[in-house]
Amino acid sequence: MSQNLITSGLIDTTQLPLEQVRLQVSVLLKVPLKQIERLELWQNQVWVKFVEGRGKFVSYRQLPLWFEQGLVTIESCTDRVSLKQLGEVLLVERDWYDDSDETEIVQQWHQVIEHWRDAWGKKAQAIQREEERLKPILTHQQEGKDWLFGWRQVLRFCRDCASLNLLAPEIEVQSQQFLDLPEVMQEMRQLLHQRWVELSRNEA
Repeated sequence: MSQNLITSGLIDTTQLPLEQVRLQVSVLLKVPLKQIERLELWQNQVWVKFVEGRGKFVSYRQLPLWFEQGLVTIESCTDRVSLKQLGEVLLVERDWYDDSDETEIVQQWHQVIEHWRDAWGKKAQAIQREEERLKPILTHQQEGKDWLFGWRQVLRFCRDCASLNLLAPEIEVQSQQFLDLPEVMQEMRQLLHQRWVELSRNEA
């Protein structure tokens, strides 16, 4: 089932800033703030209670803060997967007013969608640039993990402290390329120490 910004949980309407909603509802409905007795933030709409007793439902999508919330949601994406999922949600939002007869609302909504589409495209480019920047770093980190895994297997075949000492110089030489990976270096030191303790106990 297709989801929108609310049903997907990307925007929690009950947590929207009440005073900002109140101000924007006042502007939308062209009524003074003092004429609004209270607001109730329902999941899909705002219930507006007027001083004189009547009430009215207002769609969040008619308020400027909905556009702002959409931008915030786009900006919060940190990878391609979350951005792609958001894109599918925005497609549902895009068609929200397709059946509306209110031309002004439809035109305004199309402007919102265009701004979101532009922001989504820019975010996609930013994520791609960040992935390209991180690629050599992640590759190097993986090389360090693979190097550590390989030596862990080799050290298992050491049967005494003498054979372990023979390997130490080679490990020291190879480790130079991973000095910028403190976690890998720390784990290697622990691995050597642990194996040394085990072999020492066997020789005792």
